[in-house]
Amino acid sequence: MSATNRRKKREGYARLLADIESGHVDAILAWHPDRLYRQPRELEDLIDLIEAHQVEIETYTARGLDLSTPTGRANARMLGVMAKYEVEHKQERIRRKVQELVEAGKIHNSGHRPFGFERIYEGEGPRRKIIEDRIDETEAKHVRDWAQRALEGESLYSLVVDANTKGVRTSTGGAWPYQGMKALLASGRIAGLKEDKRQVVGKAVWPAIISEEQHKDLRALLSDRAEQAKENGAQRNATAIKYPLSGLVRCTCAEDHIRMRTSPSSNRRGPVYRCPPKGDGGCGGRTIRIDGLERLMEKLLFARLEEVEPLDEADPDDPRPALEAKGAKWERRVGELKEELLDGDRPAREIRDAVDTLNSRISRAQREAAQYGVRGRVLDIDVEQLRKEWEDYPAARKQSLYRSVIEKVLVHPAMPPRNVFNRARVEVRWR
Repeated sequence: MSATNRRKKREGYARLLADIESGHVDAILAWHPDRLYRQPRELEDLIDLIEAHQVEIETYTARGLDLSTPTGRANARMLGVMAKYEVEHKQERIRRKVQELVEAGKIHNSGHRPFGFERIYEGEGPRRKIIEDRIDETEAKHVRDWAQRALEGESLYSLVVDANTKGVRTSTGGAWPYQGMKALLASGRIAGLKEDKRQVVGKAVWPAIISEEQHKDLRALLSDRAEQAKENGAQRNATAIKYPLSGLVRCTCAEDHIRMRTSPSSNRRGPVYRCPPKGDGGCGGRTIRIDGLERLMEKLLFARLEEVEPLDEADPDDPRPALEAKGAKWERRVGELKEELLDGDRPAREIRDAVDTLNSRISRAQREAAQYGVRGRVLDIDVEQLRKEWEDYPAARKQSLYRSVIEKVLVHPAMPPRNVFNRARVEVRWR
């Protein structure tokens, strides 16, 4: 285990110190002093133990370390200082190289192959050099599909379930985790952008799988969903969505329209949406068959999408221009505040609090703009293509489309004949 990294616990070294303290060790053999310690603070602890327990230290490439004399301790400390300098100098060179790669938008010669790309190497073995990342069209097709579905409002969890059900594997060959899907879709890499510490710093040398506009909207939407999950206490391992209209179907037995729940039918005609019992605020009796309602809503959805004009960029109700103007104004103010922080004329905490508040406003404006774009993308869908692909859509994707254009589906009291599905009971509140 490296003696350089202070963050990693050196279990073997800790066990050695414990064995010295317990009297089980009377001599230590190391390859070189800097293999034993590289942090001056470690050396001082070791000196205390060696003095207390009379332990000898020998190294293969240097003389013995006599920590029992002032001269020996001085030599050991000088070796420690030089080892520390070597480490810090090496880290500085690495940081400069990384910064150079970041500024040039180049590829770091480390890490796993990114999903969606084919990695081209020069040389063999662990020290081979990465010279290019090319788009892997098979994986890129999945990335584009997931990005589009997320932009239409589909949840990340449903994308993960769908990917794993279809046997799509990560670049390391594993199943897709929630965080892995989120990191992929939020990354600047798939938009041909270079990131440093999760911030986009410019164009990269590799090609883009999705557009920069899609990337910005995805990052804003995924941030919004993370906040919603925190507020609602949502569990990422929740059960997969089974019915596309779940959460939209409401009973009109109360003024605020009670949300109906899925329930098995008592007459063996299939599952139904049922109003909760009176103790839970509902009427407890009103039901409507799920299969009949889904067939009706499919027809109404297609008809609605054919009737509604796609959102025009010059739409007077489009909030995005105003939101972008506000965001630009707040970003300029953040820059001004950072300059004030350097000048030192105002308390640093006061400036940092103001910057945090402005950054929060910027993020909120970006999320609102992205949410408006979700509906725009749904209204811009090719209806004929949607008809052809509808049966293959997972329930979660269907639900995201419904939610983009429907506020709620109201179910009115049953009317005769009661043994058939009556579409007159259904009222749709469109967005």
